[in-house]
Amino acid sequence: MSEEQHREAISRAVTEKLRNGRVVKIRPLDRADIDLEREFITNLSPESRHFRFLGGVGKPSQQMLERLTDIDHDQREAFVATIKRDDGQDREIGVSRYVLEAGGKAAECAVVVADEWQMQGLGTLLLDRLIESARARGIEHLYSIDSAANNRLRRVAQAMGWDCRTDPENHTQVIYTLDLTRS
Repeated sequence: MSEEQHREAISRAVTEKLRNGRVVKIRPLDRADIDLEREFITNLSPESRHFRFLGGVGKPSQQMLERLTDIDHDQREAFVATIKRDDGQDREIGVSRYVLEAGGKAAECAVVVADEWQMQGLGTLLLDRLIESARARGIEHLYSIDSAANNRLRRVAQAMGWDCRTDPENHTQVIYTLDLTRS
């Protein structure tokens, strides 16, 4: 796939149906989504924020939000899942992202889904979109460093074929890896 085809593929919004029958839109995240991201992170449960950020993130800082929405679709990629609220405005209910390492062959990734939308298949859909983008870019490996206590993520990762090992530097964390060169 050419670079132009890759950019076209990742720039499109898609709609997906979840297990609960609700339809969500998944599209690339950009700087204009800073308020969506602020509301999303603020409304995550303390446990979900801990699992996502591996620490005590309460209300996200402006600097953090700017970093999370500074997506260049080259070194950093992110996809956001939204639904329409009753007032017609978008509401973020999940996000997936990766950051490319130097050398361009591996990228660290993360996915988080709003608490009330977990266990509906959204995390898998967001990961699939991220994997599609990474493969199109020629990235060979995705990895994620996560809390060993995150059992929901463990089940999703195992079902999707990710390898899991204990982080040698911190036994309370695990490292998931996915070899994108395998079919």
